[in-house]
Amino acid sequence: MDRIVFVLSIVVLFSCKSNSVAQEKEASQEAKAKANVEKPLFVDHQNNISPGAVHLEATVIKIYKNDNVCGKSFKATISVKIDHVKGSGSGIVNMIATGQEITLGFRNAMVKDFDVLQEKLVVGQRFFFVLEEKLCRSGNDTVYMISRFEEVK
Repeated sequence: MDRIVFVLSIVVLFSCKSNSVAQEKEASQEAKAKANVEKPLFVDHQNNISPGAVHLEATVIKIYKNDNVCGKSFKATISVKIDHVKGSGSGIVNMIATGQEITLGFRNAMVKDFDVLQEKLVVGQRFFFVLEEKLCRSGNDTVYMISRFEEVK
């Protein structure tokens, strides 16, 4: 009787061992399949947007001279209606939405002559803008400053 119990226990031990080996092989194949993860194809490394920057297309509504936005004075500001937000960098606090009307401030170095700027920016015309977001002193509002702009054709 002891021999039968001994033989059965050895058979059971060997059968459990072969199962665990098979399970280990399956697990290692799954791990290899998971390890072959590819990078997403939608990332465009050539057109990276700087942190705190927004790229958009907008239509000019009105141009202002010597305006004050969010406690900061500008030689020129412009009211625009957002047609399309192309993208934004990381760290944007208050994102701009399509259809929104906002006032943008020109960097003072960009406005050497207001009349020349007014000739370039025709009311009703679409432009591509590169904006930089700056928080107001209150911390609740945002002022967007124009870093670059060009006419959309």
